[in-house]
Amino acid sequence: MLAKTGLLIVSNPKHISKLLTDAQKAVKNTLYIQLLSALSEPLGSFHSNIFNTPPKFSRTIYCIYSQVSKQCNNLDVRVLLSGIRSNVPQINTKKPIDIVIFDKKYTQAEIENFIKTKISNVSYKHDTLTLECNGIDSLDFDGGDKESNVYDHVVLGGTFDRLHVAHKLLLSDAILRSGEKVTVGVTEENMIHSKMLWELVENVDTRINNVLNFMSDICPELKYDVCKIADPFGPAIVDPTMDMIIVSEETIRGGEKINDIRREKKIKELKIVPISFIDEPNPQEKEEKKVSSSNARLRLLGTVLNPIKDKKLPKRPYVIGLTGGIASGKSGVAGHLENLDVPVINCDKIGHRLYEKGQLCYKKVIETFGDSVVDVNGEINRRVLGSIVFQNKDEMQKLNKIMWPAIADEVNKVIQHCEKPVICVEAAILSLAGWDVFCHEIWTTIVPPQEAIRRLQTRNKLTEEQAKNRIDSQPSNREYVKQANVVFSPQWEVDYTKSQVHKAWKLLQERLDS
Repeated sequence: MLAKTGLLIVSNPKHISKLLTDAQKAVKNTLYIQLLSALSEPLGSFHSNIFNTPPKFSRTIYCIYSQVSKQCNNLDVRVLLSGIRSNVPQINTKKPIDIVIFDKKYTQAEIENFIKTKISNVSYKHDTLTLECNGIDSLDFDGGDKESNVYDHVVLGGTFDRLHVAHKLLLSDAILRSGEKVTVGVTEENMIHSKMLWELVENVDTRINNVLNFMSDICPELKYDVCKIADPFGPAIVDPTMDMIIVSEETIRGGEKINDIRREKKIKELKIVPISFIDEPNPQEKEEKKVSSSNARLRLLGTVLNPIKDKKLPKRPYVIGLTGGIASGKSGVAGHLENLDVPVINCDKIGHRLYEKGQLCYKKVIETFGDSVVDVNGEINRRVLGSIVFQNKDEMQKLNKIMWPAIADEVNKVIQHCEKPVICVEAAILSLAGWDVFCHEIWTTIVPPQEAIRRLQTRNKLTEEQAKNRIDSQPSNREYVKQANVVFSPQWEVDYTKSQVHKAWKLLQERLDS
C-alpha cells in the first residue's frame, strides 16, 4: 500500500530524476524533499553546505522542481528550506511522515538514529526505503545563482491558482532570498477575468490558504503576509520596508512599473529578480509550453470538478443534467452524447411543443401575454414572446410559472420510460427550474460572454443589445460552474469539445462500474 506522505533524504540532488521516479511508486499524496547537505549532522557524519548563502541554492531548487514536473506531477512535492536558511536541529513538517526514503545505503542503526533525532513528525508505524542511484546518469546542476544577497523583506504577487511547481519555485526563491519577511499578493476575482477559463479559478481565500500553508510548511521560521490585491501592484508601491521583488520572466515589466511608481513616491526601488519558466514536459492541445495554471484548468475540463452527491435516485437510468448559458455549446455536447448512444431530452423543444396550438400551455400563455404573441396562423410567435420576457424579469416569471411545472412532468415521463443505462436532460435553466432533482450529476458548458453574444447574434439574428439581454437574464458562468460536477468549454474546435466529452464519458463509465 502506498504511503500518504513521504520524506526523501537527498545526498546528491544530481540524481533527483531517478529518485523522483522511484519515490512516486511508494508515495500517494505528499513528498517532502530534504537536502542532506542542509543538515548539520546527518546520519552521524558532517556534510557542510555546498553554498555559503541560501540564494546560491536557487538553481538547485529550480532543477528539482523542473524534474518534479517531468517525473511525478501527480504528487504534492515540497523541498524543505529551513535547513538551507538556518541551522535547525530537526526536520519539521506539517504532515506526519509515513515513509522515509534514502538515496544511499546506511546501517540500520544510522537510520534509526536519524529518524529519532532528526524528524520531529514521524508516524508511529512508519516505513523506510533505500533507493539505489549507483551507475545512473547525473543531471547537470550549474553553480549557484549570481544574485546571492539576502534581503530583509521580499515581495511577489500572482493568481496562485491550484498551486503547481512553478508557483512553488517562485515562493521558494522568495524564501531563499529573504532574511525576515515575505509578502505575497494574491489577486482578487476582479483581476482574473482576462485569464483563460477564469471561472475555474479557485476562490481567493482558498488560494491564500494554499500559499500560506506551503510557505509555512517548507520554512516556518520566516514571517509571512499573504494578502488580497485588487490591482497589479498591491502593497509593493506603498511599503517602504520592502527590498526585493520576485517576478517571472513575463512580468519583469510589471516589476519595473512598480519601481517607477516607488520613485515617484520617493520610496527606495526594489531589487528585481526574474525567475525562469519551468517547461511543460508534455503540452497538450491548447496548452502553453510552460507549466501554468491555464494548463491545469484546461485539464479539468471533462473531469469531476465538484463532488457528486448521492441523491437517492434510482440507479437506472443514470441521469446526466446538461446545462449552461444560452449559446454556450450545450447542443454540441448533447450531440456528442447522442453519438455515444445516450438519449437526450431537450427541455427547450419540450417547452416549444407545449405551447403549440392545442397543447397544454397554449391557452395559458395567450391569457397571460395577450393576442399580440399569436401569429397569423394562430401559433404563438416565440420571437415576439421572447422580446417581452427577456426584457422584463416579472414577465419572465409569469412565463416560467406556466411552463416549468409542465416541462418537469414531461421530463419525468421520458426518464421513467427510458430503457438505456444513461440518459441526458438538457436545459439552460436546469437548476433554476428545479429539474436537477431528476439528475444524478450535473454537466455544464461555458464560453466567454462575448463569444456567446457573437453566437447569438449570428444564430438568432439579434442585435448586440438583444443578445446581451438574453445572456444577462441567465445565471453567470461562475454560478453554472458552482452547481456543476463536470465542466466543458466548447469555445474551440468541434474535435476539442469532442475530446472533453469522451474524457467525461470514460470517467463516468469508471464511476458506474465501481
